Amino acid sequence: MKTDVTLPPEAPPKAEAQEAPKGVHLDFSKKQDGKSPFQKAKTLPKRLKLFLWGDSGVGKTTLALQFPKPVVIDMEGGADLYGDAFEFDVLRATTADEVMEAVDWLLQHRHEHRTLVIDPITIYWDALQKKWSDIFLKRNKGSKGYRYEFYDLQPRDWMTIKAEFKELIRKLIALDMNVIVTAREKTKYKEGSFMVAVGETFDGEKSLPYLFDTIVRLWKDPQGRHLGTCLKDRSNHLPAEEFAASYAVFENLFGKQALARKAKPLTLATEEQKQAITTAIEQFGMTSDQVARRLAAYGADSLDALTKENAELILKKFKEFQAAGAKEPGKT
Repeated sequence: MKTDVTLPPEAPPKAEAQEAPKGVHLDFSKKQDGKSPFQKAKTLPKRLKLFLWGDSGVGKTTLALQFPKPVVIDMEGGADLYGDAFEFDVLRATTADEVMEAVDWLLQHRHEHRTLVIDPITIYWDALQKKWSDIFLKRNKGSKGYRYEFYDLQPRDWMTIKAEFKELIRKLIALDMNVIVTAREKTKYKEGSFMVAVGETFDGEKSLPYLFDTIVRLWKDPQGRHLGTCLKDRSNHLPAEEFAASYAVFENLFGKQALARKAKPLTLATEEQKQAITTAIEQFGMTSDQVARRLAAYGADSLDALTKENAELILKKFKEFQAAGAKEPGKT
């Protein structure tokens, strides 16, 4: 059985994203030693980041639970059926905030888990929209749906929702664990036509295919065999043709040691570092928007999410600006 689904071509980055961040982001042009900022490329070990989707009953949860020492964020109660068959820890989450808090805990604490499973991301995406719909409803008491407790999301609202969604994905990518995100399957319809089915696709936020290294669709053939079709694999480990959907296949291709190695928590910035950065921000008169852009260059949305290593880099950069007599980071 072949799937009709094809991944859309990756959109070129917007001009705004191509601009080099200013301020506390490292400015290579200011280096005095003349050394190149580039290093010789080499292959680095990476955790498996797997997006797994398919129809109900094709084995998404069963496959995910076979990976080393899994912990499951269960959004629909699917893990309730496997407590006797597999050994794993579970969080039965119902809100988007519960999911984010759980991922933050895994990022910041030492633990014995090797694999995080979010099952399914479809429900998380629905919960995230519900969260922000409720917030926008309270903020917009003049909206036509306020009296009836519903809110029609406006185009500008989606920027906020998608920003939080991408923040979750960013943390999943940074997490030093195997990450398996499952999604339900839905019918794909031809664009510009009314209800003309052209195949199947995943049920979730549209940018998901661009955010994961490996994407596999699971399905069952007429003989009842659980099979997988690889739609994307940056590691080039998985076969181009259909394959048996079992953990043994992944272990053989990716390596047992790579899939089972211990997770290392992120070391977050100390209170002293955060206070020093806050003082420097006030000293240079940086706006909140400027601070947000500078922190984003280091993969953080706030000082609390900043790693100790990156905090050291930022403080070093502030000292360089101060020594050079700059009035504002990024400007001389």
